[in-house]
This record gives sequence, structure tokens and C-alpha cells, in this order.
Amino acid sequence: MKLGWIKKLSGFSILLVLMITGCGGPVASSNTSSDEDTGETIYLYGNDFVDIVAPEFTKQTGYKMEAVHYGGGEALAKIEAEQGNPQWDVVMMDGHGSIRNLADRGFLMKDWIPENLSNLNEYGTSLIPEDHAYVPVSIHASAVIAYNTSRLSKEQAPATWEEFFDYEGPAGQADPAVAAPAYPLVSSLFNYWGFSQAEQKYAHMMDKGLRVYPKNGPLGKALVSGEIDIAALQESNAYDLKQSGEPVDLIWPKEGAPGSLRVAAISQHTKNPAAAKAFVEFMLKPETQMMLVSLESSDSFFSPLVRGVEARKDREPNPSFMLPPAEWAAAHEVDIKTWFADQNVK
Repeated sequence: MKLGWIKKLSGFSILLVLMITGCGGPVASSNTSSDEDTGETIYLYGNDFVDIVAPEFTKQTGYKMEAVHYGGGEALAKIEAEQGNPQWDVVMMDGHGSIRNLADRGFLMKDWIPENLSNLNEYGTSLIPEDHAYVPVSIHASAVIAYNTSRLSKEQAPATWEEFFDYEGPAGQADPAVAAPAYPLVSSLFNYWGFSQAEQKYAHMMDKGLRVYPKNGPLGKALVSGEIDIAALQESNAYDLKQSGEPVDLIWPKEGAPGSLRVAAISQHTKNPAAAKAFVEFMLKPETQMMLVSLESSDSFFSPLVRGVEARKDREPNPSFMLPPAEWAAAHEVDIKTWFADQNVK
């Protein structure tokens, strides 16, 4: 079903915006003061990799962990909804701005420095927040320019984000309030162009019928079917479609690809800080990063941030990322998501 942007922002998206806007910080609760293992199962909320790393973490450490797999917007909404009685211990997801937002409102443990933090490479080290509210794990493109090769040649496809937004045919992207990588995409462009110009560009594209899909999976299917010619598509989805033989190819824009920084953070109310901290240490181990980058699935298309671990060879060798400061992305998250939701009522 072909729907324009104005008719297509989900009720969940608007609900999430209202939740984020209207909620304050989490209600205080007693917490285990020491790092002793309580023996309780800890819960990991997140999107990519959580179903893989949780059992491996338990196997290697003996700590019991259960992964709860959510989309990015779903994970944030769940954390908001549970603020009076948090059920999660660790969150790992794309979007350092959204996690920074949680940190600024008192949801996260701060000022703990993992021993394995020194494993980060130079770029990863530059992304460590001063209060150590989260740790950077990896980075990938929240969107490259993907195009249907049955409808466009490489020469006809946009090579820059300027050309993408000027394209006159059907185009699409994921919903920034639902898909974890989509807010990093939008916030990167808003930061790159500035609010006024970014709003003008998006408004112009919406008027032309920009199609927005809940997540990158449906967005990729729309691209394959020919419903849209081009898409701002997460790199793992784009590579997956290309390598699967679908009529899809991708372009890394000349300005750079909006970066989606995957981070891990611990709830300040975790009842088992020893296990939660052990998980963060686990994610910063070269062996863990090598395991993830060696996966046969398209999830392994990312840039590791741990020294000595290299990205896949069949990926862009020197990717350039557009990544707004975490504080900027956090401060403007409500404004940007609200602006997008407001287009629904025009």
C-alpha cells in the first residue's frame, strides 16, 4: 500500500514523542550498592546482536542474561514506561543521542570506567562521553543511498544527499521514531544542514510524496518491488539485498553517510551491577567484536571500534560518517521527532 509521509507516521510514533516530551526522570529506587553478583538474571534491551551476544556472554562468564529484542523506538518507549519499576539492566542500541537523552535524565549509571575501555581505537576513544554514561561499541551507516537497478543506472542515481532530496521520483526512508537507525539519519542531516534548511528540504520531499516506512526491512522490500526508486537505507539492509541478488545497489554519499553509533549503557537501578558491568567489558573485547564482524549475516556490516579488529572486506573500505555530537542529538531529539510528527496533522 503506497502511502505519503503525511498520512503515514504511525500512532506509535506520535505516542513515543508524547511520552518522551511529557516524562521526567525515573523514579528513584533502592539499588544494590556493591558490585556483588546477586545471582539474578539480568535483562538486555536492544536491537541488533542482542540475541547473539546474550547467550555467548552467559556461556563465557556464567552470568545469566536474557535478551529482549526491540526496535529502537520500542526499546526507548519500554524504558520510559518502566521508569517507576525498571525491568532492564543493560541497553545496547543504535543512537548515541537517544542514549545521551536517557543519561541526562538520570536513567543511566555514570562515572564507571570499564577496564577494557582502553581497547577502543582512536576514533572510538574520541566518542567516549565525559561522564562515562555509555560506551561506544561500533558504528555503521544509518543510511546509504540505495537504488533499484531495474529503474535507475548508477549514473542516474543520486550521488549526494543534495541530489537525493532533489530527486523527482518516488523515494523512501524509515520512521525516525520507530527504527533505531532512523533518528541518527535525520539528526545527522539536521545537524549538517541546520534546522531551517533541513526542514525545507524534508518539507519539499514530503510534498513530492516521500514514503516513510516503520523500519528498514519494509523500506528495503519497497525498494526491491519498485514501489520506490531510491531509499535512504541502513547499510546492512542495502548490502544484504545486493548480495542476495536483488536489483539493488548502493552509493556512499560524497558528504559522508549519517553514522549510527551503537552504544551500551547500564541502568542506574540495576540489581546486579557486577553482571551488567561484565557485559560491557565483554562487548569491548576484541574477541567479541571479531565474532560479530565474522557473522555471515548482513548485521556484520559495521566499523568495529576496538583496536585490531577490521571490518568486512566486501564493504566500503574507508567509510566517512556524519555524526552529530551526542549532546546536540539529545537536546534536539524531541524537537526533531515532534516536527516530523506534526507533518501528520497538516
